[in-house]
Amino acid sequence: MTTHSIVDRLHSGEMLLLDGGTGSELQRRGADVLKDADDQVMAWSATANIEYADVVRQVHSDYLRVGADIIISNNFWTTPTRLERIGERDNWRKYATAAIGNAVQARDAMRPDAYVAGGIAAPTLQEGLTPGQQPASDTQHLGVEAHRKEWADHAKLLADEGADVILAEFIAFIEDAVVAVDACAEAGLPVLLGVREIRRDGTMRFGESLADLARALEGYPVDVVMLMCSNPESISVGLPILREAFDGTVGAYANLGYNPTAPLANKRSSKSKEPGESADIIRNTEYYPSRMAEFAGVWKDMGAQIIGGCCASGPEHIAAMQPVVKGG
Repeated sequence: MTTHSIVDRLHSGEMLLLDGGTGSELQRRGADVLKDADDQVMAWSATANIEYADVVRQVHSDYLRVGADIIISNNFWTTPTRLERIGERDNWRKYATAAIGNAVQARDAMRPDAYVAGGIAAPTLQEGLTPGQQPASDTQHLGVEAHRKEWADHAKLLADEGADVILAEFIAFIEDAVVAVDACAEAGLPVLLGVREIRRDGTMRFGESLADLARALEGYPVDVVMLMCSNPESISVGLPILREAFDGTVGAYANLGYNPTAPLANKRSSKSKEPGESADIIRNTEYYPSRMAEFAGVWKDMGAQIIGGCCASGPEHIAAMQPVVKGG
């Protein structure tokens, strides 16, 4: 575990390089991330932490090798709610422990001064809506206490197993964000928040405003808010809004075009691409590494201090972004 506080480094104005996609990179390397899936992602790459542990560790190591200051553990959906979909709810701690262990082991071997962010994703129970259905937050689906417990229990496990910070990510609703950061703070580590699927007008996934999000988070223990799993252009619209409204550190990590279920059903599952005729899982040809380095420069100028990649970005993208993010 690194001895230098990430919060102190950010408060001093330092730029930190985040890693890129993990689940998409695992799939690109041949790991099965679609256990029991048909036309929907179930627990995604959660089981890969055990079944393909060596590949998970290699992905983390490759990001560290190209200069990432922060790697996100592959705990995206090692949660009870998501693992229930494949009959593994009672074993969530096994998968969660394996995920954080893979990340810590890779960090300790490759770059001990880097940070491991324990990355926990929202249950995302509003997915799969039929036309006309109104989306409901995870808080509404589960109830406040059950939703809070899922975040708190997971965060405490990750802290106990060596995480340096907690990243509550893939959140789409303001009320879910408030519950998540407050619950994750119980682990006693800095808390980062990742807000998903920013729209082209700079609003959140279901139309809430980033300014309202910032107001709702006032007084809550969140150190960084980042825009994530959105196409780069939408992040460029939303980031100035967030920077204006939020007093803390901001960051960005974009989805470059990923359709994990493409081999099973060619439907829209990517955040930045429409479905096509191919069964390709990675659809990021227009977001080549040097172009992402250009976006990194734009986001840096907009005030982002943590910059990296999300789905469909790989070590080659992070390597291209590194001199931009870390340069003077």
